[in-house]
Amino acid sequence: MTEKELEKHNFLTWCRYATTEDLEKAKGENNEVWERLYSEYADEIQIIDKTRQLYESVSQHEIGIQKYDLSLKIAM
Repeated sequence: MTEKELEKHNFLTWCRYATTEDLEKAKGENNEVWERLYSEYADEIQIIDKTRQLYESVSQHEIGIQKYDLSLKIAM
């Protein structure tokens, strides 16, 4: 795995598990780095956000729907 691939993997994994507070803190403390990484991986971050919203919606409405692991799979 190259350094660039490792950076992508680490950033997207962090985005997947970060809370809103974590995201705001990162944007404030490391704005230049955040902007660079966000612009490079915006498409993947949108997928993470949509998956998170869908999972939260299904979790809130537990109407007999089995919970699924909606993990983001990234082909490296």
